[in-house]
Amino acid sequence: MSPNVVGIQNPALEMLPTVLVCPIKEGEAMTNIRTALDWQGKRYTVLCELARPINRKALKYVGELDPETSERIIDAFVKLIAF
Repeated sequence: MSPNVVGIQNPALEMLPTVLVCPIKEGEAMTNIRTALDWQGKRYTVLCELARPINRKALKYVGELDPETSERIIDAFVKLIAF
């Protein structure tokens, strides 16, 4: 089974009914607001510019990313937020 989204919300917020997710796809072009994700021998591109909220009940938990990958995804996502 290949995942199609990655959660970008802090686990401490799991009491909320929605979570922020970014779609992931194999073979997508990299940009300065995207990052790569290696999962079970495959390389995915995290499409941070397409982040969206989704109801937690619609998601199937697959696993957690290592801290370094999680930080790269969050850093890419934060580039999209206007301060």
